[in-house]
Formats: sequence, C-alpha cells, structure tokens
Amino acid sequence: MHEMGHQVVAEEVGADSPQMSFFTWKGGNFYPGLSTYKDIPDESKLPYAVGGERMTGFTFEYALQSYRRKPTTYNKALMFFGCADFLAYTLLANYVKPDNNTYDPNLIRQETGLSKEMLLSLVVAKSFLNAYRVMNQDARVIPMIWIDQESAALLLRIPF
Repeated sequence: MHEMGHQVVAEEVGADSPQMSFFTWKGGNFYPGLSTYKDIPDESKLPYAVGGERMTGFTFEYALQSYRRKPTTYNKALMFFGCADFLAYTLLANYVKPDNNTYDPNLIRQETGLSKEMLLSLVVAKSFLNAYRVMNQDARVIPMIWIDQESAALLLRIPF
C-alpha cells in the first residue's frame, strides 16, 4: 500500500512515467518496494515522498476500525506495520543510508530542511500516538497526513 500511495500522488501531480517494482535491486541497494518516475514537478517532490506514508495511514485507520469490530491476526499485523514501518524506514534512512536519495525520509529532509532528529521525533510521536490509540479506544487525537500538489502537513485531528 505504501508504494501505491506514491503512485496515486504521481498521477495527481502529473509525474512522467511513474512505476512500481517489488523485491528489486537498484544502484546496489535492495528494495522490498520501489516507486520511481522519470520526471516530476519540483514543487511536487515533497507530496510524492510523503504519499507512501499517507497511504500507510489510511491502511492503519482501516485496520484499527476493523480490529475494534473483530480482532484478527491480519488487522493486528496491519496496525503493527502501520506504526512501525516508517519508524524503521526513518532510522535506516537517517543513520544507515543518509545519502540514498531514493529513500522517502531523506527526500523529506531534503525538501523541508528538517534535521534527522526533528524528522525522527515527528515519526516517533506519530507512531506512539497510533500505538496508544490501539490500546485506548477513547483516544481522541488522530495523526494524519494531508497533501496537495505542492505541500504536505502532519495534522492532528480531534473529533468532537
């Protein structure tokens, strides 16, 4: 679903030749999933980089609602990976492969000017907040990612 999120944004912003591939090697690196394009408008690079995590957020919300109706191994796994995947990805990108310009967290840092520590702090906060929501059905703060063709934002939704 993460890679599909990139593809959705690529189509929305008019990227040239977006493609997805899975379990592939590129530039000496192995990728479980990889989304690429030939060209994308400069102002759309940040929304594209965040698109995968946005889709992961939608998947997490689906899994959480499904889990609350009827807990299964499947929705538990979706929630776990929805909380942990971008956290692990950010750690990898920040501290193991900080120069890999195809990693989403590195692209996000490049486009926003955020430090490694600030990006990691935001990702940890979002992951912990979602983990708290799994354990507490009364939790009312919902982290979500909003994007348009030129920007991205991490929002906190509080339903009344």
